[in-house]
Amino acid sequence: MTSRRRMMALSLALVLLISLLPTFSALAEERMGMTTVNSVNVRQSASTKSPYLFQLPMNYVFTINDTVRAEGLDWYKITVVSPAEDNNRSYPGYIQAKFVRELTQDEITAYKAGQAISTSNGETTPVNAPSASTAAEAGATGVVTNSGVNFRFGPSKGDKVITQLNRGTVVTLLEVPETISEKTFYKVSYNGQVGYIMSTYLLPSNSAESVNIPTQAAATATPTPTPAYTGDVWGYVKTTKGGVNLRMTPGGTRIIQVGKNLTFPVLLEPIKKNSYTWYFVQAGNNRGYLRSDCVKVVSDPAPTAAPTATPTPTPGGSTETATPTPTPTPAPTAAVLGYVKTTASGVNFRKKVDYGDVLGQIGKGTILPFYSKTTIKKVVWYGVYSSKLGNGFLHGNYVMECDADGNAVTNTPTPTPAPGNPTPTPAVTPTSSQQEASYNTLKLGSSGTAVKNLTTELKKQGYYSGEPGTKYTTAVETAVKKFQEANNLTVDGIAGAATQHKLYGTVPVGAADTSNLSMTLYPAEKIDWYTGGINELWARGSNYKIYDVKTGIVWWAHRWAGGNHVDAEPLTAADTARLCKCYGVTTSQEIKDKDLYQRRPCLVTIGTRTFACSLYGEPHNYPDGDTIPDNDFKGQVCIHFTNSRVHNSNKVDSGHQDAIEYAWKNAPNGHI
Repeated sequence: MTSRRRMMALSLALVLLISLLPTFSALAEERMGMTTVNSVNVRQSASTKSPYLFQLPMNYVFTINDTVRAEGLDWYKITVVSPAEDNNRSYPGYIQAKFVRELTQDEITAYKAGQAISTSNGETTPVNAPSASTAAEAGATGVVTNSGVNFRFGPSKGDKVITQLNRGTVVTLLEVPETISEKTFYKVSYNGQVGYIMSTYLLPSNSAESVNIPTQAAATATPTPTPAYTGDVWGYVKTTKGGVNLRMTPGGTRIIQVGKNLTFPVLLEPIKKNSYTWYFVQAGNNRGYLRSDCVKVVSDPAPTAAPTATPTPTPGGSTETATPTPTPTPAPTAAVLGYVKTTASGVNFRKKVDYGDVLGQIGKGTILPFYSKTTIKKVVWYGVYSSKLGNGFLHGNYVMECDADGNAVTNTPTPTPAPGNPTPTPAVTPTSSQQEASYNTLKLGSSGTAVKNLTTELKKQGYYSGEPGTKYTTAVETAVKKFQEANNLTVDGIAGAATQHKLYGTVPVGAADTSNLSMTLYPAEKIDWYTGGINELWARGSNYKIYDVKTGIVWWAHRWAGGNHVDAEPLTAADTARLCKCYGVTTSQEIKDKDLYQRRPCLVTIGTRTFACSLYGEPHNYPDGDTIPDNDFKGQVCIHFTNSRVHNSNKVDSGHQDAIEYAWKNAPNGHI
């Protein structure tokens, strides 16, 4: 009897267990939700008092991890991709359940397949529906979407990091994951090393244009030994050990590691820092600094013939130069109004005002008579006559009015500021401003914001006649060749670092003379943070001079980070002192103690363009934002551009936008 009862009990338990299996299966099923209203806060914890990370629009889909009851409210613990970022990075957070509709399993399946599902306002597709495009095939290339992305030995966050890759780096895809998440990885090859990159930080190369990522040539198996570089070099160095760090700046961020016994060309005069000599070299597709204890100076390797500069044929079969000399034009019969003298080298002599076609270039110190003086968009243009180039126009920023012997007769008037504001006292001269920058190589087939910046500048200088665009076409290649020929560069139609430094008037990162505070200000522009290209123009790790509009004080800023604006630091202790002077204090701690949060209108010149910006100068984000140990500034500052967003609320700040408007309206050389 006892045995029979035991058998019955076991049978009942088995029946009960089987009946519960669907319930356990349902509990294991994935849960997803969709917002039912606009501007839903994603908070750090399940509390209405908790800071929110960002806001979600209506019909935004996310993963539900758990249900929580707190403060008398129902919450979902979720994982969600920020709608304000392009990098597909997922964030954990909490969202009130009353603003969410949980999706059915059929809807989740349809959503993941990119199919339509029902939304709260009658539409059929969530705002962040997955792309229906197919995944990249193994063997294709992909582009890194963020800076400082970990390249690992294995496919997990716990695996050791080989190196970190910068935004825009191209890798070869070996294996492609079935899903994209923070738990899946691409298996890739970079510089001959096989490793793994988290899938949320990599896009197949056919998707790069959709997020405007400047791309570079695909990585080769090993850094190409010299003599791949065909320009002028200071000399050559050879690595004396393996795993040598190639850095963006002397002692700065690592770009890649290079092996032993590799020879590289040194492109610039070596510099001293922290008792080491640093050599700026070309290493395959990368340029950066090698430390003297890891290399030795060697004799020139066997030379490689430099490519021959081929003149560009015109439709009629003749050749065309970048700055053709027109047939001399008779001197104008109008009365001479005065004389001007050029204050910079290579001043463009234009066919018409407002950045017309370039007829040629005028050297520094040339005296010419002028017959007209026209102001367009607050830029003064002088109508002049040259015995070699004929009639043309010179930009007022690059000349000074003088007598026939070159003696100055007037000073450039200072624009009248808005009522109640101090008069700017700019110490600006059109001279070499030692602006730092780093560039990806652009060539036929490249696309993105960097190409648009390139074509904009080529058109501005008269080498490109089309409309600036994001694609590197044959017309752009021809314009680059014209510019290269005119500036004694290798004529290959490829806009490498040397060509872009010459075009924009910049120097490599770390090579600037930071004691140089002279600054060229062009007519100010307002540039959108997300669509204008400023995030690429001011690359992470580079240094630019900031002009404080209300005081005329100039200081150097180093960008170390920033996704929604520039996170920067004063470059040196002397720059911190100048920044403090802008605020009328003597130490950076006083800026914080006195809570001098007011936004300051500023200008920054990058290449031949000046941009209006706004400074939040209170030191913050210490110690994470303190990457320069000896600059007397604990933490970082924030520099904003049009439509950039602040840290906490992820919103556009009206105070910053007002300061940008003030800087634009009161720029010393006007605005466009």
